[in-house]
Amino acid sequence: MPPGNFTYGLCQILSTVIRQWATKGRLRELPMPPLEPTDRRELYEHFQHVIEGTYDQLLEEQRLNYKQNMLKSFLVETNIEPTTLEEQFDHVTVGKVDYSLFEVLIDTSGDEDEEEILSFYLDSQDERFWTFYSIEKSRPAKDAMEDLIMAERSGLDYLWFPAQLQRYFTKLGEFQGAGINYDAEDVFSEEYIDEHLPFGELSIQSSGQGTSWLLDALSDADLKRFLSLSSVKVRREMEEGVVIERIDNNGRITTRGGDDIQAHLSFVEIIRDLYADLIRGIEEEGRIGYPIREIESEGDERHSSGQSIEGKPIVINLANSVENLKEFADSITSATKPLRLWGVGTWIADDYYKVRGTDLHNNDSFTLEIKRDWIRLYLPDDACGNTALRIFSNIQRYYDAEASFGERSDPSNSKVGLTAQ
Repeated sequence: MPPGNFTYGLCQILSTVIRQWATKGRLRELPMPPLEPTDRRELYEHFQHVIEGTYDQLLEEQRLNYKQNMLKSFLVETNIEPTTLEEQFDHVTVGKVDYSLFEVLIDTSGDEDEEEILSFYLDSQDERFWTFYSIEKSRPAKDAMEDLIMAERSGLDYLWFPAQLQRYFTKLGEFQGAGINYDAEDVFSEEYIDEHLPFGELSIQSSGQGTSWLLDALSDADLKRFLSLSSVKVRREMEEGVVIERIDNNGRITTRGGDDIQAHLSFVEIIRDLYADLIRGIEEEGRIGYPIREIESEGDERHSSGQSIEGKPIVINLANSVENLKEFADSITSATKPLRLWGVGTWIADDYYKVRGTDLHNNDSFTLEIKRDWIRLYLPDDACGNTALRIFSNIQRYYDAEASFGERSDPSNSKVGLTAQ
């Protein structure tokens, strides 16, 4: 072999060895270049590198390299402008990157701690449902978002995925895992749990093809009331590519890998649109209004014929009957996280309790009527539909995983039904 060809062949062999070495994850241990995008394209290119590297590492090494984090997307409901975040929070800095894309820096350090600033990228193209992207470590990012969203009068709220919607997510791809967290102790007192509930906390994590079988096996008549889905994991093939996602019940989507960032962005859009349809249906059909009816008379004059009532209350059916109506109502309207509802209750009858309250997220008023086997929710005609889904999904998680909407309360425009399955 001529010397030139030998040298060329040796270089090819070395190049192949280096590529294989990199694939094993050794070269990927080098830190990624700093993320300083000037537009969406650069941001998505960086995320593309992240999701590809995450998938390869989990597949080959069953772990992530040091400082290699997964892409997390937080869907958030809002009624404010992005720049308002900087005005409301002293520890938040907002800078514009591109059209409707902002860099949000959150200072999480205490007075005596070293400075620790977390980076998020806010896509506000949908004015009501924002997406915060982050590749920070999972726990600090989750805590920073919770502090932001749960702050008093923040104008922000989680997306609250009921169990029926989470089950629908599992049909969007190959169902690969689920998390179950029933956390009654976060809402109800120890005395209430001891007297009325078999569990204060129940946690199960499952992954693999047997997850569906496990859930079916656990779903006997007695236990399924406490199998509250907290997350589901699916592998979805789309036109753009393949993506593996874990969807938490509060709107956080963690990308465990894939081969195209557009597949993740499309999946997030699908999740957001499904939720938006539910909200729209609740706001169109499940709010109570008192419009003034007018009639025409001679000379095109209009006269009022009095007020009418439009809309209907939302009925939540309970499989886990309420034994102590007042204590139950006081627990879910105590002004604390996660429900953030405050109310004052009165007895209508011995087995009928009524609460008039305020949603501390946005100061909307609401009324609850509670009996042993159902809850009736009245929202005024200008209320946010997110209040209804926050109440419903949190009742599922903290009290009755089988809670469902009544037939007449189910939003008719949605692909996802909230009635019993």
